[in-house]
Amino acid sequence: MKRRNFIKTTAAGSALFMTPGAFAFGKSMNERNKFCYQSERKIPVAYNVDVVVIGGSLAAVAAAVEAKKAGAKVFLAAQEPYLGEDVCGTFRLWTDDTSIYNTKLGKEIFGNGLPTPMHVKRTLDNALIDNDIDFLYSSYVTDVLSDKNGQPAGVVISNRSGRQAVIAKTIIDATPRAMVARMTGAQFGNYPSGKQDFKFTVVGNKLKEAPGLSGMIHKTPVQIKFASTGSTQGSGFSESDIRYKAIEYSILIDMKDGSWDSFAEAEQVARDLTWDADQVESADLLFQNPPDKLVGQKRWNNENVDAENINLKVFLPRKLDNLFVLGGSANLSNEAAETLLQPGKMIRIGERIGKEIATLANTLEIPKNAKIKGISGGELVAGDVGEILDGLRPSMNIGEVVAEETSLPVLGTYDVVVMGGGTAGAPAAVGAAQQGAKTLVLDYMHGMGGMGTLGMIGRYYHGYREGYTNIVDLGVKNMGPDNPRKKESLAAWVFDWKTEYFRKEIRNAGGNIWFGVLGSGAYVENGRVKGVVVATPEGKGVVLAHTVIDSTGSADIAIAAGAQYHYADGLSVAMQGSGLPFKNPDDFYNNTDWTFIDDSDLLDVWRAFVVAKDKFKDQYDIGKIPQTRERRRMIGDFTVGVLDVYNGRTYPDTISAHLSSFDTHGFTEDPFFSLKPPAHSGVDVLAFVPFRSLLPKGLEGIAVTGLGASAHRDAMPVIRMQPCLQNQGYAVGIAAAWAKLDNKKIRYVDIKALQKELVKIGSLPEHVLTDVDNYPPSYEKIQQAAKSVVNDLDGLETILWDKERGISALNDQFHLTQNKAEKLVYARILGMLGEPTGWQELIDALNEYDDWDEGWNYTGMGQFGRSISYLDSLIIAAGRTKRKEVLPAVIRLMEKLTPESHFSHFRAVAIALETIGDHRGAEPIFRILEMPGVRGHSMPDIKTAKRLTPAHKNDVSTRNNSLRELILGRALYKCGDFNGVGNQILNEYSKDLRGHYYRHASGVLQMFSGQKEVDVEL
Repeated sequence: MKRRNFIKTTAAGSALFMTPGAFAFGKSMNERNKFCYQSERKIPVAYNVDVVVIGGSLAAVAAAVEAKKAGAKVFLAAQEPYLGEDVCGTFRLWTDDTSIYNTKLGKEIFGNGLPTPMHVKRTLDNALIDNDIDFLYSSYVTDVLSDKNGQPAGVVISNRSGRQAVIAKTIIDATPRAMVARMTGAQFGNYPSGKQDFKFTVVGNKLKEAPGLSGMIHKTPVQIKFASTGSTQGSGFSESDIRYKAIEYSILIDMKDGSWDSFAEAEQVARDLTWDADQVESADLLFQNPPDKLVGQKRWNNENVDAENINLKVFLPRKLDNLFVLGGSANLSNEAAETLLQPGKMIRIGERIGKEIATLANTLEIPKNAKIKGISGGELVAGDVGEILDGLRPSMNIGEVVAEETSLPVLGTYDVVVMGGGTAGAPAAVGAAQQGAKTLVLDYMHGMGGMGTLGMIGRYYHGYREGYTNIVDLGVKNMGPDNPRKKESLAAWVFDWKTEYFRKEIRNAGGNIWFGVLGSGAYVENGRVKGVVVATPEGKGVVLAHTVIDSTGSADIAIAAGAQYHYADGLSVAMQGSGLPFKNPDDFYNNTDWTFIDDSDLLDVWRAFVVAKDKFKDQYDIGKIPQTRERRRMIGDFTVGVLDVYNGRTYPDTISAHLSSFDTHGFTEDPFFSLKPPAHSGVDVLAFVPFRSLLPKGLEGIAVTGLGASAHRDAMPVIRMQPCLQNQGYAVGIAAAWAKLDNKKIRYVDIKALQKELVKIGSLPEHVLTDVDNYPPSYEKIQQAAKSVVNDLDGLETILWDKERGISALNDQFHLTQNKAEKLVYARILGMLGEPTGWQELIDALNEYDDWDEGWNYTGMGQFGRSISYLDSLIIAAGRTKRKEVLPAVIRLMEKLTPESHFSHFRAVAIALETIGDHRGAEPIFRILEMPGVRGHSMPDIKTAKRLTPAHKNDVSTRNNSLRELILGRALYKCGDFNGVGNQILNEYSKDLRGHYYRHASGVLQMFSGQKEVDVEL
């Protein structure tokens, strides 16, 4: 269990300050004078560099590379989950700018004709990696640091890992609208209200005509050539060469002002006007030549821009010499900016600015006393900002900067705010909006549906498909009733149809949508969540709500608000496998499982995106969402356990039904599964989730959906299926709307009335209306199960459901029976539960084995049933008795292991020996670690990660090898270590780029540095 570093909420103070960055964008009139309080706090420093580049455009990368070549230390933060946002994000891959071939980077990207997005992104990645430049994706700037003289001294970025400071001597602002420069207070023109021209690109669509809409069909089509290695599996294509026409639209959109909600609405208008059922791809971003230009040190009016000779002071704000604006917002005429926004000339200007700023940085001192200044605001809403302030990783922090107390602008006030428009979030927004609530859904992606759409898992595996999910499935199928791309089965869908279905449903019901927004914190007063703190491309602010629905999938907002949570740590390294897929236009299903990815660890996510581009380098594009099946789970009023699922537990407050087999994608850790493995994929279990498990303990005004709900990790494979979470999200959306309508906290909505509504549409079976809690089982039932358990473990789920009384009944039966086989059954169960009763029987059983039985290895899909062998379970049970007498029997079998032995055997002996914790177990573990191929699988840097990651999309050899090394190293360390090897291995993995290995290794070192006898379930 973890509790993050929470900034406590307080009543608003009287001495207030305002961060300039909070006003980087205009504010809508209705919220102009409302602000939220943010107390003083310390922001961890992640990087200290000469040059920080903000933005991932081609020119930004070129500038970073040239600055590094000129001797500067450089860090780059990109806003999108990839580099090349100016061509890949806007889909402006076509260019007539012949100057593109005048630069090395331009030639590498465009030299072979129209590039694929994969080629652009991978080329830019490698340009930075080859020059040893640190960079991150998916990060927005929220603040500008100031030095002791009030000059810019770096930035603060916000991402899924929280907020981190980057101290820098100089800044290159390559964001589309010069966001960082605006945060410094640099002068810009006013954003004009009225009709503004935007560009938006779609692929595969029919050319449309409408007032204010004009389209140009690109002559060179989007061409897809699949790799010849079978990697198109599941793509739905049989051709090897497919071409789609692309249309770039010019759209006149009425803009009320330059506020973020105006830009967010403009994107929705563009999608309203251009979508049709033939669409196979669209841009993530609108493109605009910014009309509100920088007031720079020089002005350039000539339409003809000479990239070699244009005065670089055009890109410098007045009175600022250490910040360059590298983009269309520079002090240029509109015509000159239009020319420069073609990538060729801008790359060259980026190179020039990179070299110039490196020279400048060499003359400047490292900023001293950098901090975030506060500025007072107006009318305050009581509360304070809660956020995650651990840094990218606590061990990597290189100091702190002070963020003075300040206030943040209120960007909007809603009845219901849904953070995350994914599998459960999009239905939640539909449910709330259809009930009449003023609803806003926010998502970092530029499409709805999450894992089932942008995540490329475009068909159901199992799941409860009645009710609202059935409505969705029929609605999606009818998005193109006569279109040949239509899927006949309701279990699969056209990718773009489902994203558009949810978008239209929300808009038609009166809901608002903001794409491109990160939830960076919670606004909280005395335990009540009053809103979401958001980071946008235009700055930071707060969206207030009567109820917040946290559909981030990782309980991000709830944890920021102070909720406790469970996740991989020093006690557990068990994790469902993850992947990151390739993507082609018209793809809908590319399911992968080749790594572990921690969604909340930005370094790990960055690592996965980088190496996936190598793995799928011959494909058209890379996916935008990691395919993670297990994430952080907040601790709610109730936690659903494995045995609640297996015993068919019912509840008076059931809100969703879940139907699936145990699709574990890895090994389990609950003692029940160590004894009686889950059934194969053909056997489904029906489970219910109570409303209480979606309500974070100790918090009001918030509910959590999806994978972030309160459940044991081994129960999640049944609970996480898409159809079930769609039903769950829709139900929570209705509950949130009713909470506002009745002026109640969501915890106190009329659950029976809600259940009746859900039964009416088929989302829940009728019996939930009269269900009561059927836990605990009677003692008579437990005693009967204790007798029958000797017959293939019949009734084990009943015995373990009430563990204390179950152990008592098992002990009774162990002492009563004289049957040797029955005694062993009881001994194995009791041993697995940490009871020493049958330790001698377990030793005798182990001594009957001359060699190992068939074990278990991680695979890259199809992971069902057992994850340990029978002999493995005997060894683990013997170790958990903590009797040192079992050591010889375990070590004897251990010495028969070879590097080719199954992973589960290594794990079993490691658990047994480390649980006993005797020094006699150390040397045998050491000898295994010295075997060929067992050591050397950590990935401390991106070049190693690229080198060690295998090419096949579901190759898990790296995962098996790393887990084996880490688990053996942990066991060696806990047995007293031998030659310091255990400590060495843990330290190596505590620096691993892969988040779960890092979390576990550093957690073990922290937990066991002063204590070596802690019983863990692994």
